[in-house]
Amino acid sequence: MAASSSAAPALAPQRLLSIQSHVVSGYVGNRCSTFPLQLLGWDVDVCNTTQLSNHTGYRRMGGCRLDAEHLQSVLQGLQQNGLVRYARLLTGYTPSPTALHVISQFIASVRKAHARVPTYLLDPVLGDTDRGYYVDTACLPLYRELMPLADIITPNSWEAEQLAARSISDRSSLLSVLATLHVTYGVRHVVLTSLERVPDDIGVEKGDMVQVGSSFDVDAARGEGKQVLLQPWIIRFPHVEGHFVGVGDLFSALVLGRFKTDTQGEGITPLATAAELAIASVAGVLKHTVDAATNEAASAPQAATPADASQELTAEQQAEAHVLYARTHELRLIQARQELERPQVRWRAAWLMQEQKVSVEVPERPQ
Repeated sequence: MAASSSAAPALAPQRLLSIQSHVVSGYVGNRCSTFPLQLLGWDVDVCNTTQLSNHTGYRRMGGCRLDAEHLQSVLQGLQQNGLVRYARLLTGYTPSPTALHVISQFIASVRKAHARVPTYLLDPVLGDTDRGYYVDTACLPLYRELMPLADIITPNSWEAEQLAARSISDRSSLLSVLATLHVTYGVRHVVLTSLERVPDDIGVEKGDMVQVGSSFDVDAARGEGKQVLLQPWIIRFPHVEGHFVGVGDLFSALVLGRFKTDTQGEGITPLATAAELAIASVAGVLKHTVDAATNEAASAPQAATPADASQELTAEQQAEAHVLYARTHELRLIQARQELERPQVRWRAAWLMQEQKVSVEVPERPQ
């Protein structure tokens, strides 16, 4: 991507660029990232990869996914006018391989101009266990090429499995996935936002959600052999019943906004501290969301659960019931302002391994 002929402008300490989806109504992508980041003191610039009426969970929507040419024009305009002064970068849902290629070129140019100074969080949105891929599978190799430019990545466990080309079935395979992401792709900080199939040897109470993270000095490890030392941590927290869209986008934004390399806070690592605060804020948002949905369900019982084929409804009635559920379960960000600004941390990170550090063999590079 062409840049301005002038020297790179000085970075602004509290400026952040977020590149992800946009909806007119509701809170996903940039809509659920901007307000929380602003509350945390970030001056947020927004580049949209979609322009939709609402999120895809409604199953019907208006608008479009913005193409690569549009994104290149927007990002090039920022560069030509000396506006790329960001201390932090965030990328999320990108609708096509061509659009992702444009974003990758932009990130690379910013990294080159500022010697990696902007802290970059990559949320590699590929899909999940229930639906599989919901982007073109050609995005997978592009994300692998983009990962070495990222400081932090926040895949769910299914996405991590695709990126590392390894399944997570037990603690050992989980460590192998982390080692691949750290060493093969040079990512310093990894958060698996949720383990969708929790291995039996991790030890989790029924009904708990599990998040695993790890930080690794990729520069110090470049000359090492196939065995590396990892210090993974785990956070266990309660599962909230219901289907909520945008939670992952919100979590990633909060981790980036809260992450501080120069202080550990009360957590066991700086990344763990950011994750603890993010989980606490997300829990507050979900409480407000569930309370609001419960109140609405009292007057519209069909909004209480998503429509499925087992209900004796016509296709049109099922569609309407599904839309009603999606509408009543939009994240209540504004109502949760206090929880976003001053979250009460209840679930702390603990070392995954009793000995803290564990030696892990780095698998072969995925093909």
